[in-house]
Amino acid sequence: MKLVAEFDRIEEIAGGFKTHYDVFKYMKALTQELEMNAFLIMTLPTVDIVEIGATKIITNWPAEMVDYYDGHNLLIDSPVIRRMLRSTSPFNYDVDIINATRGEGKKATVVELFKRHRMEKGAYFPVHDAAGGRGAMSISGERNFSMIELAKLLFIATLIYDRLSQLTLKEQHPPVEFTRNELDCLRMTAAGKKGHEIANALGVSEHVVNNHISSAIKKLGCTTRTQAVVNALRLNIIRC
Repeated sequence: MKLVAEFDRIEEIAGGFKTHYDVFKYMKALTQELEMNAFLIMTLPTVDIVEIGATKIITNWPAEMVDYYDGHNLLIDSPVIRRMLRSTSPFNYDVDIINATRGEGKKATVVELFKRHRMEKGAYFPVHDAAGGRGAMSISGERNFSMIELAKLLFIATLIYDRLSQLTLKEQHPPVEFTRNELDCLRMTAAGKKGHEIANALGVSEHVVNNHISSAIKKLGCTTRTQAVVNALRLNIIRC
């Protein structure tokens, strides 16, 4: 009964989140309560995303860590991402062990980075929202979690990701209209198509395709096509 009451309390708290900042404050407090050092809530890449900065929703990862991670292309061939795309089961990680299959140079870079920020252990929790969007929550520090803790945190991750999805849909955005060509270019980019492939499919030049994508990027308030695709998927402007 005590566990049921705890789960009911968590569900009530999650349902009361009104803003992304409410979620941030809750996750920060939860991380401290667990005596861990960092949390990350992210969308799982549906295109060839190569930057963690383009996938994160809410995190307290140090900015310099995110910049270093992206600057060294550490998201590419990430064993953590591969595992979460294959399964929805939560798992503990040890940065030394989970990166064992990386090339020696990249493994050493990842291990040193996470140990430097006292994030060498922790767990990841793959989740999804009602629209089918895939995401994950991670909590990192210097220990792993018990099975009971994993179960509780997976419940929290599921509720939080679903609530974030609801909050995103309720965000007030100025009305923006996209042309059919802009949406087609975004969809095909999300599907992994290159500029010349999109041009061939639409029967236009690659220059025209780039113009459509640039226009969509501006309308979405982004700076890169990767960010634009992620935002368009997150806001249900396009679907893969």
